[in-house]
Amino acid sequence: MRWKAILTVSALTATALVGTITPSEAAAGNGCSNPVLATNLNGWGALDSGTVSRTAVSDVPGASWAFTTTGRAFWMPQLQVSAGQSWTVSAQDRLVGGSGTAKLVVEWYNSAGTYLSESAGTPTALSTTAWKPVTASVTAPSGAASAHVLQEASSTANGLKSTLCSYEQGAAVPGVPTAVSATVSGTSATLNWSPPASTGSSAITGYTYGRNGTDSQGTGPWSGTAGASVRSATFNLLNPGSTYQLSVAAGNAAGSGPTASVMVTIPAAGSSPSGQPLPVGDLAGWRQIFTEDFTNDVALGSWPGSYAAKFDQYDYPHNPPDTHGGGVWRTGKDVSVSGGTADYYLHSENGVAYSAAILPRTPTQTYGRYEVRFKVDPGMTGWNSAWLLWPDDDVWPAHGEIDWPEGALTGNMEAFMHYADANGGQDAASSGTAFASGWHTATTEWLPGSVKVYLDGRLIRTFTKKIPSLPMHWVLQSESGSSSRPTGSGHIKIDWLTIYTRA
Repeated sequence: MRWKAILTVSALTATALVGTITPSEAAAGNGCSNPVLATNLNGWGALDSGTVSRTAVSDVPGASWAFTTTGRAFWMPQLQVSAGQSWTVSAQDRLVGGSGTAKLVVEWYNSAGTYLSESAGTPTALSTTAWKPVTASVTAPSGAASAHVLQEASSTANGLKSTLCSYEQGAAVPGVPTAVSATVSGTSATLNWSPPASTGSSAITGYTYGRNGTDSQGTGPWSGTAGASVRSATFNLLNPGSTYQLSVAAGNAAGSGPTASVMVTIPAAGSSPSGQPLPVGDLAGWRQIFTEDFTNDVALGSWPGSYAAKFDQYDYPHNPPDTHGGGVWRTGKDVSVSGGTADYYLHSENGVAYSAAILPRTPTQTYGRYEVRFKVDPGMTGWNSAWLLWPDDDVWPAHGEIDWPEGALTGNMEAFMHYADANGGQDAASSGTAFASGWHTATTEWLPGSVKVYLDGRLIRTFTKKIPSLPMHWVLQSESGSSSRPTGSGHIKIDWLTIYTRA
């Protein structure tokens, strides 16, 4: 029995009321405070052809008046709600005549007034001699903005009295998280979300996230928790070629709310995470001497693991400051490998920013070609990269330095040619391309008398002034950009890197 379908007919009976009622008054929001019915019947009305009146009562503690109908169905004051809220609605009822039961029915409507669904309480046996509580405990469904509270009696009842209506909101869980999406990188997937539109009856205290399926280590369905300010979670070591359902739910003091999910498929083995495979083989004028495609997984905190023979790193337990002093060199805290990519997770713990640098182990060489395929997350405020060639003998500035790419990770990629000159000096060039703009390939070609830097095959600049001429090694260092601790965090993914010597 829908309230809107009956309302027009009910309004026609308004002249029978003690006090006049209109449809707009029947829809008054949350108007169920006590003592009720003290002056009029606003918010109450018949859903059938029953005659209604406001009747004085003396045998109900807390009430002096009751709504009375000669029919068997009526509406009570409307309730404004939000999806996910829990409510207990109740009233004290008594039969005018006959016998039978009555139940509360709550009809749910959206903000446009469209009927959605309804919930009902358990029928309560009534009598003509005593008042009985009639109740319903209900939860507002998705999209609900208002509720119409109705009562219906069995066909054997001959009129009803009702008073002391009560609408009590219970502890409500949050709504469903919004803007849920996922990205895949190698065998890792990152689930992203925004807070629910409704926090329920109290503030959100955190999120529960998880996945189905089995990962490459044989671990089955898995879940974790995150704080109220967290907006993403990363799932590692997923099986190539497999599809997973990733889910997230918000929680508050009342419990966990409904779950939002998204499906992801991990690329099949052998495909390149960046879409551009590692180049293998010599080039004209160059002989390839080092390659790394990061095919063996290493968990965060276990670097270098299986890569120890191929890479050195800046990682010192006594926490020496990085170049600018805003962080410390603890590569093992940052670097992991999964899904065919190395991952610099630049972040802070307990107020300490962890910077990272890996150094490919190669024979000493003067001149060479260095190429790396990488991607930078947005929002990494306060972090810099300076992937550079540094003199083996550490004599600087006299023996020079070649930086490409360098700069704030929230800015554009820059190139710097530090002169091989005891008095220092440098030349610089800007790529005009942001670090955080997808996958890129950076190439440095160091030759006698010149250095060329390329981005995605595009020549950025050729440097020719005071070019280094003594052995240098490659350092891929990412660190704080100033003496202040970075405020952002995020990931630099490296798909592959390779080194050539002159043929």
